[in-house]
Amino acid sequence: MFFIFQIDLFLFLLPILYILIINPQITIKQLFILQGFTKKSFKEILKNTLTIFILLFFLSFLISFISNLFNISDLHLVTDFFSQIPFYLIIYFFIVRVFLEEWFFRAFLVKKIGCLFSSIFFAIVHAGYGSIIEVIGAFALGFVLAVYYKKTNHILPVYFAHLIYNFLAFVFILF
Repeated sequence: MFFIFQIDLFLFLLPILYILIINPQITIKQLFILQGFTKKSFKEILKNTLTIFILLFFLSFLISFISNLFNISDLHLVTDFFSQIPFYLIIYFFIVRVFLEEWFFRAFLVKKIGCLFSSIFFAIVHAGYGSIIEVIGAFALGFVLAVYYKKTNHILPVYFAHLIYNFLAFVFILF
């Protein structure tokens, strides 16, 4: 459990430290603007969130359909992982970890190494579940999130879309 929080601290602090070392004159407000906390209307955030979520949903459906068609679905490994951890940790993953993933992989890495490579790293991190379909899905969905982040330069729509997607995927897995 302690390892989980160490990873999350790394995901949060690395972008901050990198930005502050490169540009020590930057203010905290400027740092958060650089990370994608720009002013957008609620309507625009909602529209972008729904658009991203719909793309994630259909892409996930397509990946699931193809994996079932070729009989290579191993998503039960993800289900097994989540069935073995306490409920409070699941809530933590949904709210905090999803935010930190967007903060690090999209708001930081997309700007440094681009959509493709940030999505590859995002997929590698998801290899811990032991599911090849999870890795493929994380890459594909991470790429959609990266492209949308790059397009909008706003972290909230990708965060909310990722959060809603994970929540509904979890509910679907349970039932």
